[in-house]
Amino acid sequence: MFKKILFILVVSTAFITVSALATPVFGLQKIRVTWQKGESSIGLTQKGPWQTLKSGMPVTAGSFIKTGKDSMVELTMPDNSIIRLASDTLFKVNQALFPKDKLRRFFSKLFIGKMWAKVTSTFRGRRGTFNTSTYTAVAGVRGTTYNLKAGADKSTEISVYEGKVGVGPPLIVEGGPKEEMAWPMQVSEKKWEEIILGKLQKLYIGPDGKPGKPVSFDPSKEKDEWVMWNQERDALR
Repeated sequence: MFKKILFILVVSTAFITVSALATPVFGLQKIRVTWQKGESSIGLTQKGPWQTLKSGMPVTAGSFIKTGKDSMVELTMPDNSIIRLASDTLFKVNQALFPKDKLRRFFSKLFIGKMWAKVTSTFRGRRGTFNTSTYTAVAGVRGTTYNLKAGADKSTEISVYEGKVGVGPPLIVEGGPKEEMAWPMQVSEKKWEEIILGKLQKLYIGPDGKPGKPVSFDPSKEKDEWVMWNQERDALR
């Protein structure tokens, strides 16, 4: 009797193990470096140690990316959303989950520099969250194209080219590491409601954490080379 029970347990365990290996772990799908120019680095802490970032390399949650002078990096998500980082940028992927039958959960932080994002509206029919924070704001999107700038003075500027973006103070973010979302000592904790930016609207948040008013803009008059290059690359995709 004992041998029969032991046999059943062994077979059951083997079946479960094989099934687990055969089942894709969708939540662990990787972000990929799909294009780059110049020299950039990837590390597990803000201070390194750093290794050279190469095209085709996977980028996992917890990774920091630092671009050098005259460097650019393109990251492609499992849902085909795109993030591009300009030169002299420091960026971190806090969380990146793209499960097969659940809501996506993507959280990142732009410490300094410029980031272009082209976010797909849905992933396998589900939206989920796709948020990026700076020291003074967080941008939450659902299918949109926008340009995010994080200044050395802790200021933030976001310009929306397609869709809508909800912008609010970092403390409203849920699911991200708390230490990444806390207000810095020098930034005011003045509360403000989420601001919805529509197509061709931009918003500036000062180093003190206080937002201005959304204003409309004309891309053809701004002639920003970084923006024009991203729009051309988006058109090619």
